[in-house]
Amino acid sequence: MGKKFRTHVQGESLQKKIDADYERYFSIWALFIAFFILTLYVWLFYFGVWDITFCLAMTFSITTGIILVYGIHKSRKLIKHIRNCYKGMEGERLVGEMLNKMSNDSTRVFHDICGDYFNVDHLIISTKGIFTIETKHYDRKKGYKFLFQNGKLMFNGRQCSTLLNQMDGEANFIHEKLNVLCGRDYPIQKVAIIIGAYIDNPQNEFSNYWILNENSFPKFFVNAKDCLTIDEVRSIANQITEWIKVSVD
Repeated sequence: MGKKFRTHVQGESLQKKIDADYERYFSIWALFIAFFILTLYVWLFYFGVWDITFCLAMTFSITTGIILVYGIHKSRKLIKHIRNCYKGMEGERLVGEMLNKMSNDSTRVFHDICGDYFNVDHLIISTKGIFTIETKHYDRKKGYKFLFQNGKLMFNGRQCSTLLNQMDGEANFIHEKLNVLCGRDYPIQKVAIIIGAYIDNPQNEFSNYWILNENSFPKFFVNAKDCLTIDEVRSIANQITEWIKVSVD
């Protein structure tokens, strides 16, 4: 029987990051516990009948203290990163479920396409065009606001070029890859779906960037004009599947 293959599911890369963070977290505290127990034994030796010098006992004590301070500092960063990853993964799954409902013969949806140091959260190959989608998930209670005006993106009153650069990079990555896979120069629509934040686009500028919430994207997508045939969609989707498929153990 031949190998079975699948493509990634939404949030798969973030789940791997979370697993790696947990592994680092527990490794730090396992090291501390080991040195703590060893230090206790050293001091017991020092105050008991065994020949242990005060200098050696202090060396182990200081080392254990350094590991404790480092562990607390590093653990706080890891916990914060894990929480952010969980938040991002929740957003990717919410958007992924929405996109999966839109999938049909004329619209193929892919998730978590990995580059060298980044990933494309979602990719749509459709008769409506080719869309790279970056997902952001915020706490709705905190009142975050995006303003897109004159080609610039503002986040809570400060310029935020990071998201636009991220969208550009992901679109360029897919554009170049499709050029290699299919031998054609396909235009890519850059999309950011933002959950939990207010988005203001007073000039209604949607030519280069679609910066939308999860409720707006389906409407924009449905209203987009067809630019690819179903046969083209199938051909491109097959090439993408062959490129990103992973073996199922």
